Amino acid sequence: MAQINSKSADDYARIRELAQTIRKRDGSPNLSEIGRLMGCSKETVGRALNKPLDFHHPEILEAALAGGIADPNNLSHFWKITKDEQGNGYSLFVKNPKSGRDVRIEDLVRETVSETPSSLIHLPPRETPTGEHLLVIDLADVHFLKLCVQSETGHVYNREVARHRVIEGTRSLLRMAKPWGIGRILWVMGNDILHVDGPRTSTTSGTYQDSDGTIFQGFKDAGAALDTAITEASGVADVDLIHCMSNHDWLMGWALTQAVAGRLRTNTRVRATDYNISERHRKYYRFERNLFGVTHADGAKEEKLYGLMVKEAREHISECLNLYWLLHHLHHKIRKTRGEFEFLREKDHNGMTAHIRGHVMPEGHDVNIEYVRSPSPPDGWHDRNGYVNRQAVECFIYHPTIGQRARFTEWF
Repeated sequence: MAQINSKSADDYARIRELAQTIRKRDGSPNLSEIGRLMGCSKETVGRALNKPLDFHHPEILEAALAGGIADPNNLSHFWKITKDEQGNGYSLFVKNPKSGRDVRIEDLVRETVSETPSSLIHLPPRETPTGEHLLVIDLADVHFLKLCVQSETGHVYNREVARHRVIEGTRSLLRMAKPWGIGRILWVMGNDILHVDGPRTSTTSGTYQDSDGTIFQGFKDAGAALDTAITEASGVADVDLIHCMSNHDWLMGWALTQAVAGRLRTNTRVRATDYNISERHRKYYRFERNLFGVTHADGAKEEKLYGLMVKEAREHISECLNLYWLLHHLHHKIRKTRGEFEFLREKDHNGMTAHIRGHVMPEGHDVNIEYVRSPSPPDGWHDRNGYVNRQAVECFIYHPTIGQRARFTEWF
């Protein structure tokens, strides 16, 4: 038998036919034996067996043409599948539509850029929001009258900064939330909106505070800022006010909510029920299948909140799939789920926010607890003790049945 010195398609076909015969007889072809019978080296046999099929074979050529591929040498880069309704047809793997060689990244980029718009996928437009979501705006721990001095704490905070963060922060949150389609807004009042609770610049319990101005100035400035912000929110959707009693301004914070609610009573899109703005420590608010508990978090311990919700809002528990507590007082983010066991999901630390991986806790399982960030920076006492926070205002968006769908943060 003549030696094979070239790599012609016919020679390789003869090697493959012999290998197939030996495979049927012995189960596995021996490269050395085939080389001896064919008069070539075992390396040549290996190359022959590993070489792709002859793309000019009549059946492959027919399949390529049926698949719309004129040059069968192109069958080496992608799958070309052509089948009829009965499932008959071809599945071809094409490596390089141009030359059959290895694909180069510059070729792929060039082909992508040169594609005409007609070859692109046209997706239907996104549906217009239906206005079915609840937006919760919770400007927590604003502390009007708090005084922070740059040289002492690295921050500047006074009545003017507080006013700016309430109004501009609200505007920013509304801009981010509007595309979701907002049908109702829950506005959380109180929560240390004022820094002190009387003319002696001290908290309700008598703790002295560094203050910017008198209680009269802070009361007026906070009221004007809330009036402006809530009025702008009412331009987006109807607003429900709900008040949280708090430790810095137990009396004056409650009085401020009464004053703001009274000032807005002519606005038909703002509602303040006796229950919502009462002096109750914990309050509940229902939105479809979502039940919210709100409290300042300086009272009942966190581990008691689920039981308190079951007892105090028992007429709603069985009908609400998603349970939430919105807490305040700490000035930084903590987000967790409590039920059979406690799972921490997110927590602000000095210089970073940790998002914790682990057991998946979707909405509708146990109770979701959220501590809301504060727009007020640390004053002298907090800075000395290392209680520093990154300032922000936050809002949350809830679907009627599936719960929280989005959250937005405006940082300062």
